[in-house]
Amino acid sequence: MSEQNTFFQQEILNKPLQKHGLLEELNLPPKAIKFIRRNKRNIIIGLVCCVLAIVGWSSLSYYLDRQNDRAAALLAEALGQGEVERKAGLQGIIADYGRTGSAMWAKVELGHLAFDAQQYDEAIRVYLEVRDDLAKSSPVFPLVQLNLAQSYENKNAFPEALAAYQRLAQIKGFAGEAYLAMGRIHELQKDLPKAKEMYAKTLAEESVSPALKEKVQAKLDRL
Repeated sequence: MSEQNTFFQQEILNKPLQKHGLLEELNLPPKAIKFIRRNKRNIIIGLVCCVLAIVGWSSLSYYLDRQNDRAAALLAEALGQGEVERKAGLQGIIADYGRTGSAMWAKVELGHLAFDAQQYDEAIRVYLEVRDDLAKSSPVFPLVQLNLAQSYENKNAFPEALAAYQRLAQIKGFAGEAYLAMGRIHELQKDLPKAKEMYAKTLAEESVSPALKEKVQAKLDRL
């Protein structure tokens, strides 16, 4: 028996030691352990890249949040100032925080300032610039389209105004207001059949209030 024990002890001593480390402690399959050890360098590089990407994304998100917060604060501050200071503040937001939502609202507000000052060409330029940067699904799109149409109408650019209102009429919830405006323009142009058609479309819209429908009906009856 002692000779057999001695034989096994000698065999163990003569056997090469098997590599044993963390991967073995994790009870990973031998094939997985071999793969990891064979591609250790590439795996480490990949992990480092992932960590850097996560850190970079977090830093970017933090930076963008700070930019948005700062721009929103400046927008609120600018809107509370007089006309000259407001315009300068809005232009500063656009210049320094052009990628934020506040910059978009700053542009819209500049359009409103131009409209109120009867600078309709400038208002149209601003509204077109904002609208062309918006997706049609944006809730801001119809509001800007309405401002654009009103600018054309006040400039007496009636063909452009009609085209802008026609585009507005295709947006749910704004058709009634668009048809009413088109009827008003056709009436100014003495095109009574077209005016009546637009007023009739206004009456057919469910979004139009009963009080407004009553006024439109009275106008239609007078034509």
